[in-house]
Amino acid sequence: MKQHIHLAAILERDGRILLLRPAPASPWELPGGPLPPELDDVDEAMDRILQALGISAPAVEEDFLQTHYFPAEDGQVVFNLYAPTGWTGEPVPPPGFGTGWFAPAELHAIELDPHVRDAILQAFGLIETPDRTAEILAALGAELDAARRPAGAESPGLDVLRTLSAQDPAAARAALERQYPELADDIVDAALARGWSGPALDRATRSLLVIAILAATGRTGGPLRSHINGALNHGATPARIIETLRMVAYYAGFPAALEAWPAMEEVFASRGIPRPGRAP
Repeated sequence: MKQHIHLAAILERDGRILLLRPAPASPWELPGGPLPPELDDVDEAMDRILQALGISAPAVEEDFLQTHYFPAEDGQVVFNLYAPTGWTGEPVPPPGFGTGWFAPAELHAIELDPHVRDAILQAFGLIETPDRTAEILAALGAELDAARRPAGAESPGLDVLRTLSAQDPAAARAALERQYPELADDIVDAALARGWSGPALDRATRSLLVIAILAATGRTGGPLRSHINGALNHGATPARIIETLRMVAYYAGFPAALEAWPAMEEVFASRGIPRPGRAP
């Protein structure tokens, strides 16, 4: 089965999203395009697409939203959807393209691929996201049908991925495959299955250890934010996360803790968590 990798971006402004169309009689579409054959990094490709439109997105690698799978005549379309945050610039479409800004509620009234329409409405929470676990597993080359997977048959690595990400493990695995295709198996089957499965430490404690290690070694980007979210998902309190970074300051240096602090505050703010006081 042939796969066509397509990238698309939801650019929102004042509650409306940007759509393009190559001709007046053509359907509307999201800004985007196919993954160029010379690139294997979808984030870099998305960034190039946005730059060609005159758009600057400060952290496009963190703006990935979801992968959708659409049927195609010769296989399927792997539709990687982004929702850039904090973007700047005035969109300049390719020559001959029309532009329009539409509220999500208006999408049913315009000509738009129904799969793309559903993906947009799901992103805005206006329709329920269907359970496509079986499709995702098939795209990953899995041999088991998720619908027939017996209870308790989930691998240790996928179980950790489920609790760490607080989402369906197949979807989380698909994201890993998209971002790190050469390392996804090692992450799930080695790092998560073996490193997180021992009984001596609970998962919340392991999450706090990973936060401390990432902060102490200066890795304050996406992985640190992911593991701060993971610690909260595992039941660690915000106060314990603060105290973990306090220990980083004492033993790895205040600069390391100060560089990690904004990542923690960003995660707390995104989850509506007020800054707690110091843990006793």
